[in-house]
Amino acid sequence: MRISEILELNIPDDVDINKLERYLAREIKRFGKQVFSKVLQEIETKKLEEAKGTLGRREKVERYLFTRLGLIRFERHKVKYKETCKFGFLLDDVLGLRPYQAATKWVRQRALELAVEYPFRQAMSLLRHEIGDEISHRTIHRWAQEEGKKLREEEEARQEAVFGRAEKVRNDGQQREIVVLEVDGTMLHSQEKGEDDFEAKLAIMYSGKELESKTARHKRYRLKEKVVYGGIETADDFGERLYIQGERKLSLSLAKNLLLISDGARWISDIAGADYLKATYQLDWWHYEKKLSAALPGELKLQQELMNLLWAGKREEHRNLLRLKRLVDGPSEKLDDLLGYLEENWDGIYGSRNLKGKVGAREVLVVGSGGIEKNIDLALCRRFKGRGMSWSRAGAQNLLKLRLLRYDRKDWKDYWRRSMN
Repeated sequence: MRISEILELNIPDDVDINKLERYLAREIKRFGKQVFSKVLQEIETKKLEEAKGTLGRREKVERYLFTRLGLIRFERHKVKYKETCKFGFLLDDVLGLRPYQAATKWVRQRALELAVEYPFRQAMSLLRHEIGDEISHRTIHRWAQEEGKKLREEEEARQEAVFGRAEKVRNDGQQREIVVLEVDGTMLHSQEKGEDDFEAKLAIMYSGKELESKTARHKRYRLKEKVVYGGIETADDFGERLYIQGERKLSLSLAKNLLLISDGARWISDIAGADYLKATYQLDWWHYEKKLSAALPGELKLQQELMNLLWAGKREEHRNLLRLKRLVDGPSEKLDDLLGYLEENWDGIYGSRNLKGKVGAREVLVVGSGGIEKNIDLALCRRFKGRGMSWSRAGAQNLLKLRLLRYDRKDWKDYWRRSMN
């Protein structure tokens, strides 16, 4: 099929570069819409001729569709298929247009690329500048919820397959010396009346670190094979789905060593010890030192002495000194909380240190979780904790799944490639 169309332009003599740019952009887009509609018309004419005798042609019905050229309007014939006696639109069937589909795949994908980065109204404004017509922010919100729900349902299906039916997770078969997991969470404001704020959980996994620059004054490391997983779900569901993601991407079951670093929250240390993971657990000392400072306000010398004992490998002496402090000063709620926190995370004090004889990549055997702190900011705070923002659990969960998928360019492309079929 060959189509010819002519674009005629009337360029004023006194035009400057900026006026010319605006004029050409407007006219080329208008011409593109015109061509688009004509192509659709020609396709329908040809397909109706080919299908002659197999269907009955009825009245024309108009349809609107957002495209990368903007909003186009076109008409197509309603038809009745003689074989099935059903009504439909031949052009829609030929082009793969679904009933009530408001936009092409490119427009929907681009809208969601913006929605995972910006508030919905801002995403609407940015998309308008790209395609020349405005799609309601409510429509973009609905698209985000639909796609996020699909991703969540896929995760739930995989979880049921692995932990319900004992199916194996397909991995790359590579045995890594170590895989490090850093896990944390942050609270999001609930928009539900009378409901408490809820926690969004996040984890990063990586197989090592490499220097970004060998000549830089301060060493900065890049995480190798970094994988991000997050969700607003129970700790049990989070742990199981985290494992599946890690198995798919980093073959956790084949890794010689697993190290999980966290701030000491009970639900995270429980994941480290779960049967499906059985990772060496490391308490983040930065969080512990913050709790130590809160329990012993103003006693900087004692705080330093206590931390020196930990660095020297003398955790028993560290604990005994805290107990002695409590005995001398009397009951203290903050000190009691600190001692309880220390007992709960006792096995995680020297988790990284216990792996030093097993792992050659010493740069990953740290006692801090700076990586997850940064990713909490990037993945959660920058999109979900802006001024005045509040969320429903389902709404935040669906958008978070979509946002994290966007972090992996290959997975993002694969998802949209699958959704086109």
